[in-house]
Amino acid sequence: MSRASFGLFLAFGLCATNPLLAAPASDPPAFGWPYDSPNTKRMTAGFDLNRTSGPIADWTGYASGEATAGSGHAYDNHSGTDSGLVTGSQVFATAAGTVNALREVVPNDDHSDTGNYLILDHTGIGGRNYRTRYWHLSQNGVLVSTGNAVTKAQYVADSDNTGNSTGPHLHYAISLLPGDSQTCGYYHAWFENDEFYVQDAYPCLVYINIDTSGFLNTREGNSTAYNIFTTLPQNNKYVATQRNGWWRLMLPLPPTRAYEARTNAGALAAGYTETGTWANDANKTAVADAAGDANQVTLAGLGSRSSTFATTGDAADTAKFSFTAPNQRGNYDIYATWASDANAKSVTYRIVDSNGTTDVLVDQRGDYSAAGTGTKANPYRINKNPYVANHTTVGAPSEWASYSPTGAGIPENGPENLYRFDLRTTADVTVAVSHSGYPTKDIDVHLLTGASNTACIQRADFSFTASALAPGTYYIAADSYGSGAAGANAATAYTLTVTFSETEPFPNSWVKLGSFFYTPGAAGSVELREGSVTGKVDATAAAKVYADAIRVVPRITRRTAWASDAAGLTSRINTGSTPVTCVVIRTDKTTNYDSDDVSEYAEVPIYSAPSLTTTNTNPIVGKAVTGQRFVSFGRAGDWYKVYLTNGTSATEGWILGDNLIAYRQNILAGVSDWSLY
Repeated sequence: MSRASFGLFLAFGLCATNPLLAAPASDPPAFGWPYDSPNTKRMTAGFDLNRTSGPIADWTGYASGEATAGSGHAYDNHSGTDSGLVTGSQVFATAAGTVNALREVVPNDDHSDTGNYLILDHTGIGGRNYRTRYWHLSQNGVLVSTGNAVTKAQYVADSDNTGNSTGPHLHYAISLLPGDSQTCGYYHAWFENDEFYVQDAYPCLVYINIDTSGFLNTREGNSTAYNIFTTLPQNNKYVATQRNGWWRLMLPLPPTRAYEARTNAGALAAGYTETGTWANDANKTAVADAAGDANQVTLAGLGSRSSTFATTGDAADTAKFSFTAPNQRGNYDIYATWASDANAKSVTYRIVDSNGTTDVLVDQRGDYSAAGTGTKANPYRINKNPYVANHTTVGAPSEWASYSPTGAGIPENGPENLYRFDLRTTADVTVAVSHSGYPTKDIDVHLLTGASNTACIQRADFSFTASALAPGTYYIAADSYGSGAAGANAATAYTLTVTFSETEPFPNSWVKLGSFFYTPGAAGSVELREGSVTGKVDATAAAKVYADAIRVVPRITRRTAWASDAAGLTSRINTGSTPVTCVVIRTDKTTNYDSDDVSEYAEVPIYSAPSLTTTNTNPIVGKAVTGQRFVSFGRAGDWYKVYLTNGTSATEGWILGDNLIAYRQNILAGVSDWSLY
């Protein structure tokens, strides 16, 4: 059977003896700078990380209508990074490779098209292939020919101002092959020198200190005409970019918050009120968040509150969760959860945000069936989102030998387990299986529209996502691959994970009610209104509405804000006398940490204190986002201490080094080690 190959990836690790430095690597990074840094002027346009419409989450990409659109440093849909260079500056190959294409016939004063350029291909770097581009070069200024091999740091061209250019500069871009999807080398730190500098003459990522008394307002744009985004405490330090009377500062997100109906003592929780007839209920949601998730919340209350009804809901029964939004302007996703005994159609969740009131109708669906045994006659029942099960095909029945619409597909003669789930709304479903012992041990997964091997609509060796599945009943077969005895021998223990998009409501899981907008510190609420209930989801079970818990999650719609440097409100930090450094979030949702799309960004938790291990049970006080930069001023083991904002739950916190790219403290003192970044 053909297997998809495992992708190679670069493993970045941190293990340092100096509390502010990353560990030395055995070899320098594969990519270097495309020019000699003493010749550089300030960065004139950054790579647009979010090259789609909609909210902007990247610090270098500005869409039309945003504060700095058209003002330089970045612009919408820009596919590289521009650095101002003196005409005739030497341009270097950033890695060993081969000349793919070049152009050098455009006159130096000709701005009619793309101008002169050089394109290099780089193969086998960390098991991957890249392409680099160098644009706006000098006429007859390319020193190599098509097909030539080049070495890292080889002088290959002269910079100029040809083509669509408003001033002398180099447009540099890097992409992954195949696909040639351009991304940002600075953002992923594929260079030998640190990305931040201490003078305006260099690409402008610098350290800023808040030296105003009290706190400093930051805004969504670079003038007082824009709304206040959040506030920064005095003496906190931040990484900033683009000084033009204003600083653009890198800021964390607030942490996720959960609100419950009852306390550990059984009393009504703070901010929870109700009218009508409600009772304490020991049946409480069993929702479990993944450990280490930045949106992880701990539900600690003793139980929930529930209300029963006859045929329809009682209008007098309402339950309200009131809360104060974080001190950070933006959009927040709100989720609800309920226990497995819930059974009510069309429960109204009335959400109040800074824009007004929104009613959301949700079926509080429970779990009314036995768990199942995994057989064709009695499949395991998938009744939560996400569903994670540890099972084995050793000793399981072996009824089906292959899967396809005709039943004559890839041989799966080994024993299998069968699972069932019911969709009430259209949903995306992701199925993944993992186990040890591959390829000797081998479990494959198959999605079926009925309890038959001829009803297979999708399959995979390891995982697949079925998009926009219509409401109905579906089955998943986890089958041991192989023919004859080989199939039985492939049987093994495995973990099956099934995840549903947030349009599908399950008990014991977080069900998304929608996205809502809040100004800093605004009053918010979520109210359950039983009066809209039209009956039961399951006619044979008791009718019951649950007020259990809600969760408020900040979205990645903005992670920077602007602060004016008027009246000395902010000042640069002399890193020679102030021992701080910069750390960057490298973790994202891709295997190789090469995301250039907001949908692939990851959120990592910022904790109130470090831990002796990589597992941390301290409170989450903030969230960091892929590519985000923080000023770090201390280290404990694998944990880095960083400055936060008044929009989070603390003004400092700790980030696990496994999530970070680390930078050296002083890049002007020469390269003394090869930091992993």
